[in-house]
Amino acid sequence: MKSKLFLSGVFLLLLCLSGECNDLSKSKIQRFQVDGKNREYLLHIPKNLPENAALVFVLHGYTDHAQNMMNTTEMNKIADKNGFAICYPQGLTDERGNTFWEVGYTFTQSKKVDDVNFLSELAVHLQNEFKLSSQNTFATGMSNGGDMSIMLACEAPEVFKAVAPVCGCMMKCNFEACNSTKPIPVFLINSTADSTTYWNGDMLDKQGWGAYLPVKENLDFWIKKNLCTSIVTDTVPDIDKNDRSYVITEKYSSTKNGNQVWFYKVVNGGHDWPGYSGNKDINASQEVWNFFSLFIKP
Repeated sequence: MKSKLFLSGVFLLLLCLSGECNDLSKSKIQRFQVDGKNREYLLHIPKNLPENAALVFVLHGYTDHAQNMMNTTEMNKIADKNGFAICYPQGLTDERGNTFWEVGYTFTQSKKVDDVNFLSELAVHLQNEFKLSSQNTFATGMSNGGDMSIMLACEAPEVFKAVAPVCGCMMKCNFEACNSTKPIPVFLINSTADSTTYWNGDMLDKQGWGAYLPVKENLDFWIKKNLCTSIVTDTVPDIDKNDRSYVITEKYSSTKNGNQVWFYKVVNGGHDWPGYSGNKDINASQEVWNFFSLFIKP
């Protein structure tokens, strides 16, 4: 779905493509060819990163860009502190001139883009090139990037070992095709008043994106798939009254496979990345890493 993190993404991308983004970030645009297409991404490698460090993919929303996603989520700071690498891939442009991830939107399918393969191939390339861990590669994303993260959980669990979509949804077409036999940990952050990714879904496709599931059905799918049988609930302290929202956490776990499914319900929240915009009681970037760090394998 469309991301509110867009801001000046077009301007930022143009600066980077012209080689003038050094003042915005130490990372530079990298290029990678797959499926006959030239793809781009930003890569952040902290100094003195040891071999077999974790790798986290951070996916932008519809109309947004990798550079803007890096600047607004500030995931680089968390990577520097905790010792992992981050890749910010860049989506292609649809017929409307907007950047996107191919998750089955009604108006992007004609582009015939295989972003699951792109992201999977890129992950393997980075693991080999920079000696990063193939067992500890994860994906998060905002909006359309969150949708893509869910699709990766369905179609590439051998590459991405856990996902954490923010304001994402499961498209109906992906739900029906999610036949992977290997469940992976999933962390969902969704808001009850999201005016873009509807809390109750849009199975009749009134928005024109394509049919997608209600948040509760998406959550239930992953709870069942991961064989979760226990739950711990809590309410995050409402430290910022001005954001007019609060967060309820639900953490499900499985004794059969060690997987967990986390769900953060932002009550009265909108289409935002908590901590950057909207709810300020949590920092979504930090919470995402907290979740991924639980599944780091030696």
